[in-house]
Amino acid sequence: MRSIVNRSLWAASTALAGLACSGGSDASGTIGQGKPDSGVVVALTESASARADHEAINAALGETAGLSTDAVIARYAPIELAPPSFVAADIQGLERIQASSLRLNDDELNSLTSRGFAISGRNEFPTFTYGYRTAYMEHLPVYVSADSILFAMHRSYDRILEDVETAVLIPDLGRLLDGMRDNLRTGAAAALSPEARADADVYLAVAKSLLDGRLASVVGSGSAQVTSQLFEKALAAQGLESILLFGYQRDFDFSQFKPRGHYTDLETLSRYFRAMIWLGRTDFRLIETLQDGSQLFLRRQFEGTVALRLLIDAALEPVYAQIDDTVTAFVGEHDYMVVDEVTKLLADLKVQSAGELTRIPDASIAQAVIDGGYGAQRIASQIMINGVGSGTLPLARSFALLGQRFVIDSEVFSNLVYDRIPGRMMPNPLDVAFSALNNGQAAELLRSELDRYGYAPALAASRTLVEAHPPNFWQESLYNLWLSGLRALSPAAGAGSTESAGLASTMRSEAWGRRLLNTQLASWAELRHDTILYAKQSYTSGTTCDFPDAYVDPYPEFFAKVEAYAQSGQTLLQALGVTALPTLQRANGHFENLASAASRLRQMAEYERSGAAFTPDMLAFINEAVAIQEICGGASASGWYPELFYGNPVEFDPTIADVHTQPFDEAGSPVGKVLHVGTGYARAMVVVAENCSGPRAYVGPVSSYYEEITSNFERLTDEQWATRVSTHDVTNAVWMTDLISP
Repeated sequence: MRSIVNRSLWAASTALAGLACSGGSDASGTIGQGKPDSGVVVALTESASARADHEAINAALGETAGLSTDAVIARYAPIELAPPSFVAADIQGLERIQASSLRLNDDELNSLTSRGFAISGRNEFPTFTYGYRTAYMEHLPVYVSADSILFAMHRSYDRILEDVETAVLIPDLGRLLDGMRDNLRTGAAAALSPEARADADVYLAVAKSLLDGRLASVVGSGSAQVTSQLFEKALAAQGLESILLFGYQRDFDFSQFKPRGHYTDLETLSRYFRAMIWLGRTDFRLIETLQDGSQLFLRRQFEGTVALRLLIDAALEPVYAQIDDTVTAFVGEHDYMVVDEVTKLLADLKVQSAGELTRIPDASIAQAVIDGGYGAQRIASQIMINGVGSGTLPLARSFALLGQRFVIDSEVFSNLVYDRIPGRMMPNPLDVAFSALNNGQAAELLRSELDRYGYAPALAASRTLVEAHPPNFWQESLYNLWLSGLRALSPAAGAGSTESAGLASTMRSEAWGRRLLNTQLASWAELRHDTILYAKQSYTSGTTCDFPDAYVDPYPEFFAKVEAYAQSGQTLLQALGVTALPTLQRANGHFENLASAASRLRQMAEYERSGAAFTPDMLAFINEAVAIQEICGGASASGWYPELFYGNPVEFDPTIADVHTQPFDEAGSPVGKVLHVGTGYARAMVVVAENCSGPRAYVGPVSSYYEEITSNFERLTDEQWATRVSTHDVTNAVWMTDLISP
């Protein structure tokens, strides 16, 4: 699903800031089979269409060149009003809250009157469902937060994906690997070099071993010793090693094989995780860039790529397509050369059979790769060493059988760290908020880093590249639709913007902007958690009580995006043919319920923005939000909010996701720093909104958001994180600390 426009964006980002060299190190590896492939140095020329793409996008980027920190902040600053000021006695509904278990203390009350909202660090809930239930049981005016809808999306996306993997993808992957290995055994790639066939044998044997959880034998001329070594290193998941793989030296981060997210739930999922990490991150590099800037064509790895394509016969093509299309539907487009493109490349070379490749010079094959745009990566996701004195160098042109996917937030990270930004070894999640989530307020919070590293022009250029994507890009996958919804929450920039019309004064302040930023990054952390296997990581988640009144997060566009996400989810599941599976029959119900609730909430948000009062039917809808029944051994919930969940809506389930890896420090010494983003308990928030009768207080649950950096390639699991959250061994993002009352 990669579009021509996105290829242009990749090319433009290369021209703007470059992409890092992924050449191998000089260290000697302990793994390898056959003689090393020294490659052939080739002189390559950019195609005319690629040059045109560069020129067009670079023209759009010209306005960002040379921008100062102050200029970037001013250019994207959202509209802000002075902080509102209220007298507690004048706030309707506050007396109900103060007589409840969610009573505000002095610090929280001061925050409410001076800012218009207060987020409690004391009043926490295991889930949003319990938060609504508390307000419901105590007859409190309720605030329906975007955070709670996004949390339901996260929990359901994660569980649906897990069930799809269990019911469809794991069996399909087993069939694909077995079929390819059978074809290799019977000589399907016999016309290729012995080294290429042996490499394909090892590649598939390692994947089969990881999927089955036991060492698989090679079926051809591959090295059993190499297969065993790679299998054991993947299981150990210890971090960085230099290895000789497919005839060429490379640095390999084995820590990525540690199962995280829902892949720790079952051993079968853990095995699937390791197998897909191998197939998703272990690439065949057709063209490699060396540290001196020269480029090598590696025929052995090119032929290994062709061998894998030949091993997928007509009977296996639907199996491969089912896996590939499912991941595409959930996460997005590829960032490596894919199977169909190998077929197209061979057609470009006018090759009818593999044996004919011997007559085609290396330089001709390499130029065809460049001319066709094959294997062009946009996210630097491996251990990379930059060329000394030569600036940033292009990434390898690579093939991966089931390569990890391009996600635009990883591209943002990739373009805003060393070696694109000298000295900046670790990105900041605020980079993603500013560039990918369209939140201009994040620039001010990045001021110290922008000044220190002088990367204001690159940050502005990164946002320009994101905004250049066409509308259909944001609808290509559930991942992109989710991001699109988060973008709709960003405060509008520019005086007089219509996006701010109808917002209460509380919701046009700098402090409220940071509350929305917390919502966005918490949900983004959950999205990265749910897609941790597939998203390509960048390198350098029975009562009669009622609500007497209600207020909905006043962002109609956000709820419209959620509705579109839900409708797309239904379409994707039906297209993939998985809705007939017994374990997934409830998935359509989730998307139907989410679309219906989002439509109702969008209408209510529109009423708020226009100043109209809710209808009795709307208030009745809110009063049907949630009811929880305690039962032996747990709890069950009913109402439209719990029905948004595919899975248990009352289970405590904090998440953590590693989103960027810094292998080395500024001096080049290994440090293995890993940036994580995570969530924890839902927090109580009281907010004041004005209507025709004056200011009124509402209470509702909102997200918590955290950031953590580990060393030595340590990648945290949900289980480790849950222990820390439950003991409050976590630290809020520095820009949120003054908004959370202790």
